Amino acid sequence: MAVRVIKAKPTLRRYTELAAAIHVLQTKSLTIRDPKNWDDGNDKITLDEYKTRRELKSVLAMCFAECAETYHHWKVFAPGMSGVCIEFKKAPLVSAFDLLEGVQHRKVVYRKISLGTKLNPWSVQELPFLKRWPYEPETEYRVIYCSADEVIEEVDVDIELGWIDRIILSPWMPKPLHNSVRTALRRLDGCSNLTVQGTSLISSDE
Repeated sequence: MAVRVIKAKPTLRRYTELAAAIHVLQTKSLTIRDPKNWDDGNDKITLDEYKTRRELKSVLAMCFAECAETYHHWKVFAPGMSGVCIEFKKAPLVSAFDLLEGVQHRKVVYRKISLGTKLNPWSVQELPFLKRWPYEPETEYRVIYCSADEVIEEVDVDIELGWIDRIILSPWMPKPLHNSVRTALRRLDGCSNLTVQGTSLISSDE
């Protein structure tokens, strides 16, 4: 008897804080922001280099992960008990990005990077999607917005709540808080059927 294998549809995971997740749910939008506050200094340097070489006034960015959750993702991008992971259906989300003027999006390529070398136009165009090879396990999917005319801090992308598969609560959030947080999120307009769950990443309780 043949066994039918059903592949899971691709998702994009956005690691963030509970307050930011509430903002996403209430405004039905994602915000692409200036990367000046990112922890990774090399990332900021790369994007600044791109901005300079392209003579742009604004370069904004937003990051997702394409892989299953890892300890690294939680610890770096959503640390502490207030961290959450919003798991989106990939197809409708990238379609929304495609509709926005000035937005590019793709998988990040990991390699050894030296900004001191001469870059041809093709490699300059790739700069926003390059990252140092030690970060390859992050499997990042990056969205950038560029403007040669305006200095802006952020750009909102409208989304539909149906694009959210689930919200995963921090592995460090005490389990007794899960029901209260789940109830609060489901009370938001349009979120009554939202899947909100814990993770078994550092325990086997979920």
